[in-house]
Amino acid sequence: MTISLVIMGALVAIFVNSSNTSREMAKANAMIDNGRFVIQLLENDIQHAGYWGGYVPQWDDLTASVAPGDVPTAVPNPCQPYAAWDTNYVNSLIGIPLQTADTLPAGAGCVGALIQHAGTDVLVVRHAEVCVTGAANCNTDVAGALNMQASKCSAEQNAGSVWTTVNATSNTVTLGTGASSANGAYVGMVIHTTGGTGAGQYRQISAYNGSTHLATVSTPWTTGLDSTTTYTFPYTLGTSSYPLHLRDCVGTGTPPTLPLSSGTAADKRKFISNLYYVADYPNPDDATQLVPTLVRSQLDLSGGTLAQQAPVPLIEGVEAFKIVLGIDNVSKSGAAVDYTQAIVWADPNNLVLPTNRGDGAPDQYVRCTTTTPCNAAALINVVAAKIYLLMRDRDVTREFKDTKTYCIGEPNPDGTCPAVSQYTPNDHYKRHLFVTGIRLVNVSGRRETP
Repeated sequence: MTISLVIMGALVAIFVNSSNTSREMAKANAMIDNGRFVIQLLENDIQHAGYWGGYVPQWDDLTASVAPGDVPTAVPNPCQPYAAWDTNYVNSLIGIPLQTADTLPAGAGCVGALIQHAGTDVLVVRHAEVCVTGAANCNTDVAGALNMQASKCSAEQNAGSVWTTVNATSNTVTLGTGASSANGAYVGMVIHTTGGTGAGQYRQISAYNGSTHLATVSTPWTTGLDSTTTYTFPYTLGTSSYPLHLRDCVGTGTPPTLPLSSGTAADKRKFISNLYYVADYPNPDDATQLVPTLVRSQLDLSGGTLAQQAPVPLIEGVEAFKIVLGIDNVSKSGAAVDYTQAIVWADPNNLVLPTNRGDGAPDQYVRCTTTTPCNAAALINVVAAKIYLLMRDRDVTREFKDTKTYCIGEPNPDGTCPAVSQYTPNDHYKRHLFVTGIRLVNVSGRRETP
């Protein structure tokens, strides 16, 4: 019996140790997998940042020959109510497809409580959906949802195309006789004045009277318009009217001018605004413990209101989440970028080296914080992002104590970790640090030259 008890005790010990080892291995595997899922999710979204269905902002278009009129001047608040969006705000949304901070935004344009886990960053990613609204395996075409439509029609997007300006006031323009007679037909559409009086302005139509052809713009004209003004329609961002066309548009003259006699409607794509951050949720196995979880709030239509919706938990165990942005603020020539002037080419005969535009490669890395916030001039030049992700087990391991010091942020030039980026938990959770760099393909690719 004694020998049997000894053998039985040894078998029980082996079984318990094996079970503990298997449990810890399963926890470690789950933590690693969750970290990989977070990286894959963010990488896929960030790589699409700045995709606008073929539209390129004038300030970031190397084919533009004049000083751009659509340079963002302010950092947009993701929680600004949709009813308060004006031309300047829309320019900022399009021109700043990626922004970060260390605190959550506030405003009526966000639904539900936003409670942030301490020591983590907030990431906002914007782009047009890569698939066409209403197509198979894409978003359903829902009335009132926010979609973007980029023109492919030469009469709508090329300089010189015009619906004759009959009359204009400080915040209106009366379109010519060929304009639509339907009320609201052009709400959301952007007007770019390309020539004549008041050239170089971008405005979004906020109201349209079909009987009088009077279009009201959301931001008053800086310089008034008259009958010499020519203008084009590069894109529309709205919830109801999508009047732009593909390349098969037909008009009068060569190139065709407005109004169009026929043509296929351009693709409309859902406007994506994803807000990521980390929030604490109760541990389902131990209500006294909280589990830091990556959540996402999406801009969408719910209950008739277009807003950043209540956050949805995605992946648990994200204890620290910090983003460092790669800023492209020096041209290939070594000069600083300057969007207040037209592109200056080192050799105007070959147009290969712009001396006052970025080259698509990050020149410095910065983290946007409350103490040192990033302004619009920096955010429009973001071409890459480096993510620091500290994953943690959901449950504690009593016999383990994590005394490591993690460097969650950019190291110093000498390779040491800045004190502000150091984190030593001294608790019983197991952790793993992920670091990855992601390129903003759509932004950096537009700046590359041979």
